[in-house]
Amino acid sequence: MTCTIAPRSVNLQGVCLVDEAHGWAVGDGGMILATTDGGLRWHSQGSTDKDLRAVCFADTERGWIAGRDGVILHTTDGGRHWEQRGTGTDRNLYGISFDPAGRTGWAVGDSGTILVSSDGGLTWQRQHSDGTHFTRCFTLDEKTAWIIGKRGAIHATTDAGATWVVQQSDAEIDLRGIYAVSPDLCWAVGRMGTVLRSEDGGGTWTRADSGTGLDLYGLWAAPDGREVRTSGDDGVILASHDGGRTWTPQSSGTAKDVVSLAFMPDTRHGWMVGDSGLILATPDGGETWTPQLSGIHKDLAGVHGSGDARWAVGRDGLLAVTTDGGATWQVGDTGSGAQLWDVTFLSDARRGWAVGDAGLVLATEDGGSSWHRQDAPTEVPLLSVHFDGDRGWAAGAEGTILATTDAGTTWRLTDTPTEVPLLSVHFEGDRGWAVGAEGTILATTDAGATWQGQTAGARTTLTCVHAGTGGAARVVGRAGTVLTTKDGGVTWEPQDSGTEVSLWGVAFTASGEHGWAVGDGGTVLATKDGGVTWEPQDSGIADNLKGVWAQPDGAQVYAVGDGSSVIATGNRGATWSSHVASTGRNLYGVHIFPTGRDGWVVGDGGTVLATRAGRRWAQQPSGTAANLYSVSPADHTTAWAVGRAGTILVTRDAGLSWQRQPSGSGKDLLEVHMRPDALTGWAVGDRATILGTRDGGTTWLHQPSPYTDCALWAVDFADDRTGWAVGTGGTVFATRDGGVTWETQDSGGTDDLIDIHAVDPATAWAVGHRGTVAHTRDGGRTWERRESPTRQNFTAVHFTPDGRTGRVVGRSDTVMTSHDGGTTWQVGTTGTGMSLWNVRTFSERESWIVGDEGTVLSTSDGGATWDQHFYSPEKDAIPVR
Repeated sequence: MTCTIAPRSVNLQGVCLVDEAHGWAVGDGGMILATTDGGLRWHSQGSTDKDLRAVCFADTERGWIAGRDGVILHTTDGGRHWEQRGTGTDRNLYGISFDPAGRTGWAVGDSGTILVSSDGGLTWQRQHSDGTHFTRCFTLDEKTAWIIGKRGAIHATTDAGATWVVQQSDAEIDLRGIYAVSPDLCWAVGRMGTVLRSEDGGGTWTRADSGTGLDLYGLWAAPDGREVRTSGDDGVILASHDGGRTWTPQSSGTAKDVVSLAFMPDTRHGWMVGDSGLILATPDGGETWTPQLSGIHKDLAGVHGSGDARWAVGRDGLLAVTTDGGATWQVGDTGSGAQLWDVTFLSDARRGWAVGDAGLVLATEDGGSSWHRQDAPTEVPLLSVHFDGDRGWAAGAEGTILATTDAGTTWRLTDTPTEVPLLSVHFEGDRGWAVGAEGTILATTDAGATWQGQTAGARTTLTCVHAGTGGAARVVGRAGTVLTTKDGGVTWEPQDSGTEVSLWGVAFTASGEHGWAVGDGGTVLATKDGGVTWEPQDSGIADNLKGVWAQPDGAQVYAVGDGSSVIATGNRGATWSSHVASTGRNLYGVHIFPTGRDGWVVGDGGTVLATRAGRRWAQQPSGTAANLYSVSPADHTTAWAVGRAGTILVTRDAGLSWQRQPSGSGKDLLEVHMRPDALTGWAVGDRATILGTRDGGTTWLHQPSPYTDCALWAVDFADDRTGWAVGTGGTVFATRDGGVTWETQDSGGTDDLIDIHAVDPATAWAVGHRGTVAHTRDGGRTWERRESPTRQNFTAVHFTPDGRTGRVVGRSDTVMTSHDGGTTWQVGTTGTGMSLWNVRTFSERESWIVGDEGTVLSTSDGGATWDQHFYSPEKDAIPVR
């Protein structure tokens, strides 16, 4: 099927359904999506880049959104205009809710933040709280509301927030969803399948058996309180027909996390939203769910257009199509799971071709609705394709150029004087060029019957060529290379591009006067004089751009790239706008070897990235779609990764292949630590799970935890015997015998501890929520709290081997550095604005960080500047026979 895709294909966090036709969904990167036809079409609204976490509407005109850094947005015209309201806080907000009249509402978030508005969201005031981290809120009427948060926190008010009463749920698990239908009847859900129910307004809460151990987030109940629904990790959705006393699973048809849901009062029509821009709809109370919005995040490599239609192709056979000039985009099915490198269409917008790995040539005669494979006399990757009527050419690895004169019914190999990869081919009439590795330029004047080499003096890889009229051509390549010729290639002139980044695409108008080149890091260059001079343009994104296409008159120009990025301009590049703005998958685990040239990174959806010998990061096949949270190598070829639902993977060939190991656990595993012997290791996770191995993971055995009502977020060992594990509620477990026994230690607080770093058997550092930094110098017999210059939630800590230089990272682009063994700390940022999840520190000057939306960063100057490391498929890094 074909699904409309989001203008920004990132994780969705909140959904609101006003009636059967009108709804809104919000998420990462400022995504605001709206529908007025029940989800048949979704369009983007707003202009913020802040991550948005919750949305609510009183009717089809009045709505509110809350998100990162204290942002609250307000609309009174159905989202046509969104205005940011002053909140007086920069704390992240995760929940927002208004009474049915739309007058009184609350927003809640980090560090006990409670904001109230009594004028429809025009102004906001803070209310007192105890500092609990709040996750969601629900407003029943202008006086009655509930707030939930960490470690089972439930607060309630019946006097418009003048007082908040702490309700006892007897649940120590983080709560993620709250819903009420009357002052008495309400429900709450949270981590590890927690479902709570109250019939007296929260005076007493009873736990129901959900039948799952997966985290639950979304929650909704019918007005009469009988029908209740909840959703969560791995696409789980549960239904109750008796007011939440008993629960049965429903099939969502997805394995993605579903974090929010909403239904109509008829209990039949509903929506759920979640990871990767997912929106599901049901017409029958959840018995069946249909994707309305699937989201895409895969890298795009080629783009072409005709009339009002545009086509883009990329990883795993991805096809993105628009037929209205980019207003809406759809995901199409090419029927191939192979990497597609280029696409071209004729002016009729019906006939088109795409090429890719393993000699793949696909053709369509209906504008891309259906595709069929054409026989090609090669199995090497084909990297570029160009057609002129029924005549066509394709270029690829090993100096390959294919030609056809019958629209691809038959393809023949042509003789070329090279065996290097050819990355691009383009024709104007009978004259054409092909360019590739090692500065290779081939030219033909007889429609490709014969090819001759030309000399341009460049030795770098040339990535794209555009043939103009009268023997003119332009070429771009790595290291900012730009070459032009006006005499058919007899002479080539290098041009000053003003950049040294790799350029991957070039396009010109029919007159040859205006042109554009695109490349890494969102680079867009423009020329108004045929390529003699080039000026940078602001693309508005940082993603690598891999292809560009321009209308013959230059009225519209499109560029595509990593993570499904599509940007366009209608004014020759004076301004560029995102049609599909990408966000890479969140990355949680990193290990960089001390040289800084080899390493692994893992993250959402089974993502495994690797770098070797300092080369660019590249994806590796993990063989799983489960989120991976931690990676720990024993050496440069052997490593383990752990993640969702007990997932443990191992590689023994530097990541060329990963194999699953039986963990014996269905709990989320949040960190793994392996010793250099490649035999001994530990993994920790939910429900205080501790697994140990002495045989390289062939067998993993449960090790006894002092207690099980906590989640363990991190584990680290100083040697084969001395280690610590930390988790929720300030938990610290320690072992002196390699995990045979674990004992509790007093961390000196109750804030969640998210990471631990063992410097030596006596010295360790732990960090966590609300700026917590704890330290021991006596093996954990005593832990001391260190003053932190921020109350931001920390996620990772790492010190140099000598214990002098340490770095801590956290939410909202927080970086703390100490150069005196942790005595004093200085807070800073990387400038990305992303939440940061892990850090590795090698020296006073060198560190690596990973985080949200595919962020991979390094510094070589002590954090004064941070370099972004991109990962994506590259034409000159393809596997060849």
